[in-house]
Amino acid sequence: MSNIVAMALCRIKDSNKLEYNKDTGADKTYTLYSSMCEILCESADRFISGDWEFEIIENEVDNYQQIFDTNFNEVYEMWDGGKNNILFLDLDTFIINTIDVFDKLEHFQMFNYTDPKTLSGKDANNKYGLQHEHYLNAGVRYYPKTMSQDVWDLGWKYAKDWDYDIWGTEQIIFNEMMYSENKDVNNWLEPNMNYQMMNAVPELLDNPNYISQLNAWNNTQLNNAKIVHLHGTRGAEQTLLTQVALWKKLTGEDFEFEHVSIVDGKVEYK
Repeated sequence: MSNIVAMALCRIKDSNKLEYNKDTGADKTYTLYSSMCEILCESADRFISGDWEFEIIENEVDNYQQIFDTNFNEVYEMWDGGKNNILFLDLDTFIINTIDVFDKLEHFQMFNYTDPKTLSGKDANNKYGLQHEHYLNAGVRYYPKTMSQDVWDLGWKYAKDWDYDIWGTEQIIFNEMMYSENKDVNNWLEPNMNYQMMNAVPELLDNPNYISQLNAWNNTQLNNAKIVHLHGTRGAEQTLLTQVALWKKLTGEDFEFEHVSIVDGKVEYK
């Protein structure tokens, strides 16, 4: 194993601990993310170039933050002292164009702004005192073999004392790691690798005003995007339906899931 496409599919035990998708409940939310994983893997098979293997991190956890905390160590072990390149994809992403990334980048990297584009709100009061004027999204990130151990060590400085009181802890840490290599945001920005599609629903995919607004925000064209990020915490069912709609546009095919069916534009649980 040398090149890895990694994802995390974790089950939150208690519906009362859901920070997002609260009305859906823990069991259905897990089913939705499991289905996102299915279709994302198919898009990866279709569009990621080279020889590589999947690694799916699976854990049962108490809350979202425990997922992120656990993932930090799981990916570090996967990197294995610089033996493996890793492209990590959140399950609410989707690949729509060919990607050739393995052995192409030298440093740990994220690729595009998050929303909002500056670290703000409660997360800006993180216990580490870290601030990021140009705040990049951690939904797609690349860990090359050539990544410096010093960058990992910097991350571990914060990850060993995980801030469970805010949402963006992993994203804050990853920004700090990345910017330790080069503080110029323009060195990192490659928005086609993580095109942000906020508030995406299937019926907006053919809405020129919506797409125009996204293109302006991302500073690139959706047609040029390689990976889109659909923000599943803002609505897991709509994220899955949008992945399905994108798959249909790309392939002309319906998608058959293991645990859900898509009937008349709605998710039905088997």
